[in-house]
Amino acid sequence: MEKILVTGATGHLGGAVIENLLKKIAPNQISVITRNEEKRKDFASKGLNAFLGNYDDVASLENAMQGVDAVLLISAGDQGDRMQEHKNVVDAAKKTGLKSIAYTSRCLRDRTTLVNKLMQEHFETEDYIIASGL
Repeated sequence: MEKILVTGATGHLGGAVIENLLKKIAPNQISVITRNEEKRKDFASKGLNAFLGNYDDVASLENAMQGVDAVLLISAGDQGDRMQEHKNVVDAAKKTGLKSIAYTSRCLRDRTTLVNKLMQEHFETEDYIIASGL
């Protein structure tokens, strides 16, 4: 029985992912991490394993990753240091022995296409994940 941690669970993409996962697997196979205690309680009331934390809080990431097999890293927003936040998730996944990580990146193959900070950070995150061995 595979278990997954979904980051960014309260956003549009995270919510859609969770909605679709619930059609395929039991709620107790899904873990989520959120910065908001009320939202954490709401997820928990639906049977999901819900944790309070964020991308900057490495201990909370490691705690949420206990007992899961894979993590879905939904790209961080613009409010912080996106690259460091992504690295924190990847490092925590590696440290806790996760089998795999999926990342909501972009669909460009050519690094020179639409070059901007966001696209560059997507490429850098992909490189970091590959280098991690996950």
